[in-house]
Amino acid sequence: MEEITIAAIQSKIYNDKEITIKKIGEQLKKASDLGADIACLPERWNYFDGTVKNDPEELNGISNKALSNFAREFGIYIIGGAIWQRSGNILVITSSLFNSKGERIGIQQKQHLYLFEKKYFQPGGELKVFDTKLGKLGILICFDMTFPETPRKLVLKGADILFSPVMIRSDGVENWHIYLKARALENRVPVLGVNVVGKLPDRGYSGESLIIDFKKGYITPSKLEIVTGKKNEQDVLIKKINYTYSRKLRKKRLGQRTEFDNYLIV
Repeated sequence: MEEITIAAIQSKIYNDKEITIKKIGEQLKKASDLGADIACLPERWNYFDGTVKNDPEELNGISNKALSNFAREFGIYIIGGAIWQRSGNILVITSSLFNSKGERIGIQQKQHLYLFEKKYFQPGGELKVFDTKLGKLGILICFDMTFPETPRKLVLKGADILFSPVMIRSDGVENWHIYLKARALENRVPVLGVNVVGKLPDRGYSGESLIIDFKKGYITPSKLEIVTGKKNEQDVLIKKINYTYSRKLRKKRLGQRTEFDNYLIV
């Protein structure tokens, strides 16, 4: 497939998983009605009370079961943001990829843990590229996108597009946008970054998600084409992505691998 329509589901924190799941279903239906082939949720979209006692779920807990059902019902692929997951006696942060039949076809674990996460969670293993009928997809969970090596490794492994579910508080959004734009430009790859919206006692989350692609006709220098989510509101961002053009840009920029690149793909 050379062109797909992607959706960023900028959801709201309700501190109630059943209400959240209902609202997510409404947003996913809207994305499907607008022609989305794949939709990506934010990190910790299923936030309950923020504690490691109550927020983690089993892999097939209420949140992922709901996403599987929504994928099948609406006939779209879904990247399940990133959730706190129990895995035996350990806690991990994972993103599940569901196909349009509701089947889980991939799991990506967060590799770079942020601040307090290091105390409770185990960092991820393999950084994967998921080969699907919608192209080769890479998932970088929040902090993973701030290190240039991780997106570069996925691109060198053939990723056509990078999805980044995050939970970024309002005062970090400016830096986050810089990271997303830089990673897109460094690798000439489309990037979707999706954030939550809501207020917690000690901080707020403003959304302002981005879908980043490239303006046709601009090769040197390349120019970004950006769709931006609303501030402090739920939103569904939609954009058509043409792989042919970004592949052309990528081949021109990264056609010759460096010694550093060869090290990354081992």
